[in-house]
Amino acid sequence: MRRRDLLKLALTGLAGSNLPLSLPAQEKESSAIFDKYFLDILEGYLRNARRTSTSFAVCDFPDGTILKSCIARSGKTYVSVARMLPAMAAWIRSGRRLTRFNIAGEMLDLREVLRATFRNAFDPAHADYWEEPPKDRPTQRSVEASLVAWSLWLLGDEFLATLTSQERAQIQKWLASCTVVPERENNHAWFSAINQAARLALSKRWREFEGDEKWMLADVAAMDRLAAPGDDGWYSDSPTEAAYDYYNFWTFASHFLYWNRIIGARYENLASPFKRRLKLFLRTAPHFFGANGAHALFGRSLIYRWSVLMPLVEAYAQNLWTHSPGLLRAIVRRNLEFHWKAGAFDSARGKLLETFSPEGGRDIREIYIDNGHPYWCMQAFSLFLIPKRDKFWTAREEPLPIERGDFRIPFAGAQMLLVGTKSSGQVRWLQSRNEPRRRLRYRDQYAKFSYSSHLPFNILNETDRCAWDQALVFRNTKTRAAAGRTGVRRGGLTPDGLEIVWWAQLDGFTFEVTSRIQVAGEFERRTHMINAPTAAIGKGIEIIEGSAALGLARDEQHEQESGDGWLLIRSRRRGHIVVTWSIEGFEKLEAVTSFDESEPRSLNIIYPRMAINALRRKLDGERIVVSSLHYASPRPLHPKEIFKRASVMIAGHSARSLRIQGKSCGAS
Repeated sequence: MRRRDLLKLALTGLAGSNLPLSLPAQEKESSAIFDKYFLDILEGYLRNARRTSTSFAVCDFPDGTILKSCIARSGKTYVSVARMLPAMAAWIRSGRRLTRFNIAGEMLDLREVLRATFRNAFDPAHADYWEEPPKDRPTQRSVEASLVAWSLWLLGDEFLATLTSQERAQIQKWLASCTVVPERENNHAWFSAINQAARLALSKRWREFEGDEKWMLADVAAMDRLAAPGDDGWYSDSPTEAAYDYYNFWTFASHFLYWNRIIGARYENLASPFKRRLKLFLRTAPHFFGANGAHALFGRSLIYRWSVLMPLVEAYAQNLWTHSPGLLRAIVRRNLEFHWKAGAFDSARGKLLETFSPEGGRDIREIYIDNGHPYWCMQAFSLFLIPKRDKFWTAREEPLPIERGDFRIPFAGAQMLLVGTKSSGQVRWLQSRNEPRRRLRYRDQYAKFSYSSHLPFNILNETDRCAWDQALVFRNTKTRAAAGRTGVRRGGLTPDGLEIVWWAQLDGFTFEVTSRIQVAGEFERRTHMINAPTAAIGKGIEIIEGSAALGLARDEQHEQESGDGWLLIRSRRRGHIVVTWSIEGFEKLEAVTSFDESEPRSLNIIYPRMAINALRRKLDGERIVVSSLHYASPRPLHPKEIFKRASVMIAGHSARSLRIQGKSCGAS
């Protein structure tokens, strides 16, 4: 029976494929809802890998980005293969019976595919050999080697016994070549620690393997030093800068768990502080997910998508999860569903997209991303390692934290704030100190005042341009060059929000800014105190502040209403609205749909079009104060209630009267 037919019996309306499925009844009932995603992606991978080479050591996807750092000797992609290995290994390790797949009329056994991968990828005589990395600098191979080592360890002795002694020795040699240049000032130290840990563990049974314990312990110690102060369980991706983002999920937490499963029992004293911080992190991790299943979209590498789930399911498998099975099941299913509905997987081409959605902006693809990189998310299918009879597979799903009530969670160590609004299901993430390691290249991913689970941000990935949504920027009206936050002097949480002391550079001028943000539900009142150099006055520079982005369909125009000092934009199709009030100092308030980009293109990370409210003022003094109020919601309050609450927040800031015309706002 074709998998399409059987899954229709198990789950009405699921997308089919040509994969035969012969799972036992209990397995179908408990896991089919998760299997369908993995099996569709697996079918696409096998189809493209078989088309690329008979070796199964490389896999190029149609119209995919090829990077020199990510190709084997043959010029074909190895990253895609490395990143599929953990999911395939977990499927085999779980004991699932479905291992033979019909790919374009050819029956492929997954165990044989994996054997081909490990035999050919590390054979110096093979055309698709992955090659050893240079010995004088870090490379992409060191990252992928951790997945190779983890997957090989997962497959275990039964699999290793099917390889010859020479083949095992070749794998050892290649893995060892990826631990020559240490990287201990960011998350990469976990990669070589896992590489070493797996080889140390395998050496107990297999004489071809050996690892360097001293190297591994130095890696783990380096990761311990990156822990943020306080009791939040977060790590900075830099020893000198505040770099907090989802790498806390998909490397710092996940790769500790890999290491812990492989070898942590031997080093309990070393593992103990990591376990303590992991439990603190897991305590609030469910709060990052909105009612739509999305995590608050923020930072770089967002195309790693549902890899945020990996530390949650692996912690559960290791009895370190601090919540119920039903809550975990709800998070996993809904997050997978969100990304699937957003169009993460191109079923026709059998690949995960390099963009977040089919019509979303391409600027979300960072310069290190190739066509295999999106498959980092496949590590989340570590969930197959959860025993088949565990409650995770059968538990009734529980409401997410955002569905239980409003929340406001301060993180004292990282000085960031997570805000959830039950009535709309929206989660927002605000940071007071954060900045990317590459200040200009990833500015739009890090320098906005807040990031949302429902209102995705815009990226204009140019060194002399930046997007204005949820940001304050300085713009040259003649050249159209624009600069947002370049760096942070200091920042911290306040009783009602946060304060950021930051700087920006434009046309050789440095602007010093103190931004104070009061957060009340889905309202943000912002006050910016700007110190500008005298020489910058009269140079055609303006100050622009933007609201949250309103995502729009390709054929959709935003609706707009305005009154004395306020402007509302609405997506009638989705019901989302954004309202902005000019409180003090700004001269103009208007809706805009572009950021001076040189050619028309998608800017929003999910939607093909967008609109924002923009406040403007000429730079006409050395010291300027501007203030605004913003409201943005996917499921807004009644208009009268919105304007009533706005009037209270504005009255507390300014004596200026504002005519409230809630009735003209129109219900959404």
